[in-house]
Amino acid sequence: MSASPAAPPGASIVFDRAAGFYDATRGFPPGVEERVAQLFVAAGGLGPASRLLEVGVGTGRIALPLARHVAAYTGVDLSRAMLGQLARKAAGARVRPVRGDATRLPFAAASFDAAIGVHVFHLIPGWRGVLAELARVLRPEGLLLHGADDHVRGEAWASWRRHLEARFGLENVGVPRERIESFLADEGWRPSGETQRLRFTRTLRPRELVESVRGRLWSMCWRLADVQVEAAAEGLQAELVTRFGDLDRPVELEAGFWVRAHRPPRA
Repeated sequence: MSASPAAPPGASIVFDRAAGFYDATRGFPPGVEERVAQLFVAAGGLGPASRLLEVGVGTGRIALPLARHVAAYTGVDLSRAMLGQLARKAAGARVRPVRGDATRLPFAAASFDAAIGVHVFHLIPGWRGVLAELARVLRPEGLLLHGADDHVRGEAWASWRRHLEARFGLENVGVPRERIESFLADEGWRPSGETQRLRFTRTLRPRELVESVRGRLWSMCWRLADVQVEAAAEGLQAELVTRFGDLDRPVELEAGFWVRAHRPPRA
């Protein structure tokens, strides 16, 4: 599979091509999604009257379990294909999918008690515009709940990814990777409460990770030429062989998820 044409300068990364395999590759192990939902409930003090907005809702990995705990849940995404998957899964759920641009949210000011962003700010060049829009649509003292996976595929994967980014210059189009945990505070958003964390394990065959790179299942691979993808897969395979030996033997990897709450900057 050849690399996709480069997105126009300044364009956000859209996940249309990932809609068919997103849940299989980014989903949580059984039982973990409800624990993640509880992290958001605790971080945001959410309850039955809460009205939530998620930017980059995708197929509903966060939205569907969390929507059961609140009054209303609106999810915005640029990808029509991802929203189509969400709509098929959300029958009877209180999730309203909206196709839209997070830098120009189609909602009135002070419409939501909390907003959620998970693995999205690094995909949007205009991420500061997103923050301004979120501050606008949040009610007074509303919270932005920022969450992310933590070493979700193990340290061997994390080490290889760092090498890959350095080798091919794969910088994020949005928030730089090294700022993901600090950029909100850097932009004047005020931390609220303690970071909520959970740990869990994920079982897989190491070879699955190599195959996922060759199959371009990760957005970082979409910008690489075929020869670069093959070099990346070979590098990962070498890393995994050193770490695990038999790539077809299932291994249990430690993983986690965290959520931090922030209030908008003071006017």
